[in-house]
Amino acid sequence: MRPSLPIVLALLCSIAAPALARSELAQQCAAFGESQYRQLDPSVDRVTAVDFPPPALERFNGKAGSQPVAAALTLRGRLTYRNRAPFETQFVCLLDGGERPLFFYALPALAARPAPTPAVGRGGAPVPQLQQPPTRQPSQLTMALTPPAAPRTAEPARPGNATRLRGLVRDLGGRLQFMPCDGAPLALEDRTERQELLRTLRELTAGQEGRPMFVEVYGVRETGANTGIGVVDLRRAAVETAGCRERFDQREWIASGNEPSWRLEVTSRDMVMSVLGGLSTQRVPHGGPQKSGGGLEYASTDGTDLLVTIDERRCIDNQSGSLFAYVVEVRSEGRTYPGCAAHNPAMPAP
Repeated sequence: MRPSLPIVLALLCSIAAPALARSELAQQCAAFGESQYRQLDPSVDRVTAVDFPPPALERFNGKAGSQPVAAALTLRGRLTYRNRAPFETQFVCLLDGGERPLFFYALPALAARPAPTPAVGRGGAPVPQLQQPPTRQPSQLTMALTPPAAPRTAEPARPGNATRLRGLVRDLGGRLQFMPCDGAPLALEDRTERQELLRTLRELTAGQEGRPMFVEVYGVRETGANTGIGVVDLRRAAVETAGCRERFDQREWIASGNEPSWRLEVTSRDMVMSVLGGLSTQRVPHGGPQKSGGGLEYASTDGTDLLVTIDERRCIDNQSGSLFAYVVEVRSEGRTYPGCAAHNPAMPAP
């Protein structure tokens, strides 16, 4: 039996309603962002929302500075100037519980030009700067995506226009393809030292053509005949992982190791350590990250013997072969647990 016309129309309306609501939110956010951008830069003419790809709405409970945030709307938009060429980029609009815009800012641009100056939030509160993020207080959740951090002396130098990216890499008949977590496929050129990305892809996929590998990289936009992404620094690579679906929530670090198997989670306030076969999971407060040598150190503040040291050095998991950008060492109750650590990609790089 064919469904009646009213039923079909009702189904179409139920499908279209959420998309229409997101589109209306995008228009509200663009208008809000335009007013804020104009206050900061008189040469800004318009900020307009682009219909495709459709805006994405994610609901959560968080904070930007001291203001509660209930949702984030990611949209494609066009920034038009009075005295120079317009361009498109991605914007993020943070919303309060009543779906009113709180903050509006641009994600770091791939093109070799500076991203537009972030707008201020409602009530004059500044949005975290994308080019040079402010120092994060231990209790503050930063909602901006991460721009490239200043390279350490032990790390290879990266171009100033390199942007932190996440997604899947595939080898398709000898040609590398990059699928960003939030975008369309792009051609990829491996410009890492000694082609580290290509070597890691072959090792983790056992040479299986087309098998995807999740990566976090720094890349630059390639223009001209070879339009795509040039990867200059590989920061993380794994096959057996949640990849783009991985959720850090309010955790700043996730670390793990083997022999015995253990896992550590670090938030802005506490650390949670669990060891396979251990008596119980430890949850202890810490006093915030402290610089220690060339890395960071988290120490418990309740008298518990738990000390975590994180250094920015290549780390390979000795069971999965996954690559990480950080080495971690946990000292607890007279034992030392070495392993690898991943940093929350939604927070400024340490």
